[in-house]
Amino acid sequence: MPFEELEHTADVKMRITAPDFSALLCESGHALAAVLYGDFAKEPETLTLEIEAEGADRAELAVNFLSELLFLTEIEYLVPLSFSLTAEEGRVSGTVSGIEFDRKKHAGGICVKGISYSGLSLEETAEGFELQIIFDI
Repeated sequence: MPFEELEHTADVKMRITAPDFSALLCESGHALAAVLYGDFAKEPETLTLEIEAEGADRAELAVNFLSELLFLTEIEYLVPLSFSLTAEEGRVSGTVSGIEFDRKKHAGGICVKGISYSGLSLEETAEGFELQIIFDI
């Protein structure tokens, strides 16, 4: 599994791994969606939105990307299912596709208030990248 929940006293801490940085951002988006919506039956995608973020380094870029994704879930009622992203130096852009939030189907998760810099760790490993990040609940 490319992401797993780690123990944390008050919030949700995740460890996310991927072979490259673009894939890491995609997997971090899936991790956020899993926390927000829990397990639900997958459906065909009906919404596609553009997403972009910038950051001074990869760690800040990851936080800013997830913050923008969280914004889209709240404003556009998006339940993200897939990502098509290109990460370049200090910037990520692409699309996120999914379905519209339905309380009857997607209420199995936890409300995330924000993406935290506390405990943030991003490392390049022999297998690719590993991100540890806290979702503020």
